[in-house]
Order: sequence, then C-alpha cells, then structure tokens
Amino acid sequence: MRLKDGRGGMQMANAKLNFIGEVTQIAGVAAVVAGVVLSLHHWPAAAALIGGGAAFYVGKKLRAQ
Repeated sequence: MRLKDGRGGMQMANAKLNFIGEVTQIAGVAAVVAGVVLSLHHWPAAAALIGGGAAFYVGKKLRAQ
C-alpha cells in the first residue's frame, strides 16, 4: 500500500500500517497469554496459541513495511 501523491502519502500509509501492526502484535501476545491461562482446557488453548502466534507474525510483517 504505497501512496505517491507528493504530499507525504507514503509516510501516512506507513504510519497507519505501523500502528495496525503494533496493535496486532499486542493482540497476539494477549492471545498467547490467554492460551497459557486456558491451558487446562485443551482446544481453546490450542486455538489461542495458534491465533496469537499468527497475529504476532502478521503484526511484525505490517510494522516492517
């Protein structure tokens, strides 16, 4: 998502992606923590851990752009 409008559009898109990536990473960490808390219940823990790991990875990739 690269904008070239001559008015700093690329920086705006990167700032938004950086913020979205940061929020996604925080959500990923929260999901991993929830997975640990739910470790007594097998399938919710697995879903939370997998979802948390995926969210962290996606957030990291968004912040890198």
